[in-house]
Amino acid sequence: MDNFQAGDLLQSGSVVWEDTPDYTVTLIRDGDKIIIKTDYKNLQAMFDANAQEAADFNHAGSHSDVVKVAGIPIGLYFNWKREGITDDPEAMKRRLNDADYAKFRVNNWRL
Repeated sequence: MDNFQAGDLLQSGSVVWEDTPDYTVTLIRDGDKIIIKTDYKNLQAMFDANAQEAADFNHAGSHSDVVKVAGIPIGLYFNWKREGITDDPEAMKRRLNDADYAKFRVNNWRL
């Protein structure tokens, strides 16, 4: 009984693992693999919060060594982690400075 594996959780098909107002996580059995699928219901709420933080950011004020630069959905973070982006500071800088990801930024400082 102590030798459970991930496949023992889901024999076949799919199951909703977590359902929140913002996203749904589904586990899908595909042969010997379990696929974790995250569907985001509404990213606009996060984009709006990031835009408000960016508007409130005081560029002229004093800042510590640690300054928040982005708000990123957890699923996107883990996708980047699988790609090796989060483990490579230069790749992370390029990604966060990329105009395609501007809505995740909470200030306009260049990294």
